[in-house]
Amino acid sequence: MRAPALVAVGIAVIAIALLSGCAGGGATTPNGSDAPTDSSPDPDPQPTDTPIDAAFTMPADCRSMLPQERVDSFEAQGLILLGGPGGVYGEDYLLDPTPEEAAGGITCIWGDELVPESTVTISVAPLRADTRSGIVEELIGEGLTETPLDEAITYSRVGDDVSSPAIINVLRHDSWISVIEALGGEAFMEEALTISDEVASTVHAD
Repeated sequence: MRAPALVAVGIAVIAIALLSGCAGGGATTPNGSDAPTDSSPDPDPQPTDTPIDAAFTMPADCRSMLPQERVDSFEAQGLILLGGPGGVYGEDYLLDPTPEEAAGGITCIWGDELVPESTVTISVAPLRADTRSGIVEELIGEGLTETPLDEAITYSRVGDDVSSPAIINVLRHDSWISVIEALGGEAFMEEALTISDEVASTVHAD
């Protein structure tokens, strides 16, 4: 079942967001001589510390990837699950698979059909050694800002409240979590970060 004309604008907004978002010197040798070093960026950076202990578990559907408090918060704001497993339109909400879906994950779209700018897109996918490099290259190619954390690496864009969504991708050793807010700006980026942490606490639960 395809999304009706009522959500056409919302689909366009999400598609644009997914396409835009879905992100030295010489060394001294022991004898004192200068040795040249490669100053090009690492195309496949790894987390800077030990990954979180709990192994990744792929959620069965969109609601199980979030704590109940977040689901209740979305519903209190009038945001319903439009796309993704368990959503009103299921996987037919978007015309093409998202990069996360192509990697074996799921993408979930919460929003008000009459208010496209309310949309929040949350994706979760497994991350493996043979897929990580390609995903990292795509995120870097999208111009997203890379930030190493203790247990993960993020690729993000703050965006603005006019035309650029807030985007956060969080790559751990075995998972890829992304959140795209239809609008950008510091407040929406802060919410996206909070949601990504909530998803991580669910899919990496002990």
